[in-house]
Amino acid sequence: MKYRTQIFKVTFMAALVAPSFAHADGDAVPINYDSLSFIEEPLAVELGGVTVNGNFLVDQSAEYSTNADDDDYNTRAIGDVQAEIELPNTWQLSARYVANYDRLRKDSYEDDVAVSISDEWGTIAGGNVTGAVFENTRRKRGFGNAELKNDSFIGALDEAGGFYSVQYNSYTFSATADQEGRAEVGASFTRPIGKQNYRASLRARKGDTGEDPGDTITAVGLPGDTLGAALVGEVIYASFLADAQVGYENVELDRQAGDNDHVFGSVGFMYKEGAYRFSLSGAAGRYDGDDRRSAAFGSQIDIARGASFNIGVNYEYVNDDDDVTSIGSMRYEF
Repeated sequence: MKYRTQIFKVTFMAALVAPSFAHADGDAVPINYDSLSFIEEPLAVELGGVTVNGNFLVDQSAEYSTNADDDDYNTRAIGDVQAEIELPNTWQLSARYVANYDRLRKDSYEDDVAVSISDEWGTIAGGNVTGAVFENTRRKRGFGNAELKNDSFIGALDEAGGFYSVQYNSYTFSATADQEGRAEVGASFTRPIGKQNYRASLRARKGDTGEDPGDTITAVGLPGDTLGAALVGEVIYASFLADAQVGYENVELDRQAGDNDHVFGSVGFMYKEGAYRFSLSGAAGRYDGDDRRSAAFGSQIDIARGASFNIGVNYEYVNDDDDVTSIGSMRYEF
């Protein structure tokens, strides 16, 4: 009976939007963002020669899962403050602080700090920046509360490290490394051709299974080294976007003989119409003989400036077990 009740709740949440979440672009300090992002222009003020701007967000959600005994009601908040100044030699010096509160997360309060210097030779940064190459080369995240699982590497980098990127015409090259010697490099190409805009990116990572994988698939629970690469392609036509990813990773665990192959792929579609945004994506992969599948539907409905209603219906299958979760939330950003 409870399983049927959960299925009803999932169906009901999806029906609410049968009639998002976007990322801030052009950020000088490449901090790796969490599962919430900003759509409004930042608040800015001039303090002497320093420009200080900020974004703030509050999200109140209700979540239903077919594998959970109780429903979750979560409160999340993000504060993002950045200070920038142009030096006499035309270098752009920036510092950024992002505070992230998630009431139901194990570590409810987390923060990221980074500093960077930019000029015509590119951007160099230090701090919590090791997720920046991934953010620059990944597939687009879905709208609303969509969260696609099984869509990246198992191995990850430590949060703290260094980052460098440079843009040359339609090409952008970036690299990051942490203090443990792990690293990730990426290259991307974007250009309008005819009525469409095309983007392609390639990234390669030397990671570790002991680090928090963040958006990636469930960690294997044993320390080990990984080496993988992923290719992403994207096309945009008017308000429609389609993208796809294929990837391979070799996983060598410290306490297990032999290597494991991890292959994964995903596709996604996004559409915007006035105040409505919709996304649908799916992923499939295989690791250590186990199939992994996932799908995510998301929608964001803009209600007023900065206010939106967001939903997500997310499916995951791993180790012969599946789960469906639905999330609805009210979000305010300013």
